[in-house]
Amino acid sequence: MCGILGIIATDGSRPRLRRRQILSMRDRMAARGPDDAGLLEQGNVVLAHRRLAIRDLEHGHQPWVAADGSCALVYNGEIYNDAELRRELQQLGHTFRTRCDTEVLLAAYLQWGDQCPQKLVGMFAFAVFDFRDNSLLLVRDRFGIKPCFFAVAGRDFLFASSIAALLKHPDVSNAPNMGVLSHYLTTLRLTLGRETVYQNVLQLLPAELLWLRQGGEVEIRRYWDYPQPSESPEDFATASQTTQDLLQQAIRCRLSSDVPVGMFLSGGVDSNTIASFMREAAAEPFPAVCGGAANPAAGDSLDGLHAQRCAEAFGLSLNCVELTATSYHQRWLELLDEYETPVSTPSDVTISEIARAIRPLAGVVLGGEGADELFCGYTVPHAIGLDYERLGQLSRGQWRPSDFDRTLFLKSLLSQYGRADFASEVDLYFAANSLLSSVQKASLLQPWVWDAAEHDEPMRTTYGQELEQAGHGSPARRQAVLLHRINLESLLSRLDSATMLSGLEARVPYTDHRLVEYGFRLPFEYHLNVASDETSPFRGSLRSKRILREIARRRLPSLLANRPKQSFPTPVSRWLAGPWNSWAFQSLQNSPFAQDFFTPVALRGLVEAARVQPMAVWPILNLTSWGDRTYFHRQADPLEIGRQSSISAGQPLPAA
Repeated sequence: MCGILGIIATDGSRPRLRRRQILSMRDRMAARGPDDAGLLEQGNVVLAHRRLAIRDLEHGHQPWVAADGSCALVYNGEIYNDAELRRELQQLGHTFRTRCDTEVLLAAYLQWGDQCPQKLVGMFAFAVFDFRDNSLLLVRDRFGIKPCFFAVAGRDFLFASSIAALLKHPDVSNAPNMGVLSHYLTTLRLTLGRETVYQNVLQLLPAELLWLRQGGEVEIRRYWDYPQPSESPEDFATASQTTQDLLQQAIRCRLSSDVPVGMFLSGGVDSNTIASFMREAAAEPFPAVCGGAANPAAGDSLDGLHAQRCAEAFGLSLNCVELTATSYHQRWLELLDEYETPVSTPSDVTISEIARAIRPLAGVVLGGEGADELFCGYTVPHAIGLDYERLGQLSRGQWRPSDFDRTLFLKSLLSQYGRADFASEVDLYFAANSLLSSVQKASLLQPWVWDAAEHDEPMRTTYGQELEQAGHGSPARRQAVLLHRINLESLLSRLDSATMLSGLEARVPYTDHRLVEYGFRLPFEYHLNVASDETSPFRGSLRSKRILREIARRRLPSLLANRPKQSFPTPVSRWLAGPWNSWAFQSLQNSPFAQDFFTPVALRGLVEAARVQPMAVWPILNLTSWGDRTYFHRQADPLEIGRQSSISAGQPLPAA
């Protein structure tokens, strides 16, 4: 785990920044890499690096330059199949002087060029500058475990592991992107496709590579995609055994480290299953940590209790971090300063605290992110496709239920979504998954803000494109691909941000692409099962994560294997309605950003909303706190605020 930075002057001249400015950008990521720092300045190229040493601690200094000087690499992540790649590359004539996977990665580029990402098992964001043809290759892993942001500043193309590092460049504007901020109010996600909360900062999407060629031409393409379902799938028993074998492989390869390894243990089936495989592979018990509020009697999370049961079952040393309203609030505000973006979800704060707690005991942790998205753990969101399919069957006359069943089905839609007619799959998705709807935001936001957000049309278009790219399978499968692409990236982003603040490497075995590919080839009902005789409303007998729970039952006590899905609960709702209410009132009333962003009538009603709909106020408080720190710091002109269009294949960079 590291922080990478690059500046390439596309006109061939030297980058205009002074050395101290470059170092300031690099060292804005010091928490990501507290163990070493490096800088390469050559011609029109600057590459910089902050290192967190995990494997081959004595070597691995970056930027890593090829022996013949032809290429230079900066890299953030871990390659878990580096031993296999090393052997293959040695047979092809390459020699190695270290055990570091950085050296293997550059050799892989020299051997296979832009085909090398397809050979990698791991998490990564890396850049190779090839001095032979003055080109840059920028690559992000398949699911967005590691971040990769880029921007254009005059004649300079910039990339970095954090938005905060790019904002240190004097020519990168901090003007907010209203379309993305509106999307955040609806979904708590801080990106919308390639766009971020800043107009002029973009992200490389998961499974993408970017070529920057001499003269400034940019080409972006995907190098990986989801497989189609198998036409002759294995039976469920065989599939569950194969899934178990792949999960075991994914976990074991992620235990390779020259520093101690621990885990985030929530007590849910995802992390409990990981714990069982880790304990099986480990010679000694390993440290584990969980987090929760300090008052379970008030309805706060019981994660600590279930995590303790798992720790006792496997003889683990567990540290349970308890958060109070005061300690949580303090850490929340610290994260706003560190990230220079809003904090996405209430769980971000908890993750940052448990990361800080385990850091003295471990340099690497394994976590359960990705299990819900792969194995259909979100019952209602994953059932959207089933509802849409049944609606289509009803309208086409392919389903002819009794009057009673038809009425029951339509009532279930009204209960779940607030209505029973939908213009599209996207329409149904947002009916089920919106914290604030477009209708609500139209009255909440100032007219100029709502116009700059284009009335959420970019949001609907982006999700429509995601569903279209998901293929031509059933609506249930398309929704599953959508959640895996969009929801997972958001969760992985918060995990990376929170852990890297403590210089902690988080590894996520449920995102092993071999496991994911196998899972998406299986029939949908192997993950989310519906009773064959149920005609409506598709909810009473839904069994989520069916195949994962089958694996868990073989390895865990029944209480741990069968624990219902929890959403990493925090008592933020109760705190907003109680001890934080006065602070929330003052923050909203005194915020310059809030007064500019929200209508006066809406602003007056937000404090009362904190008592009756507290989670609707969570993103609003994040926006106002972030906006007052960032947006008004440079006095961005509202008249210049709009949306930054994405760079597309073959598009030249703007002239200086």
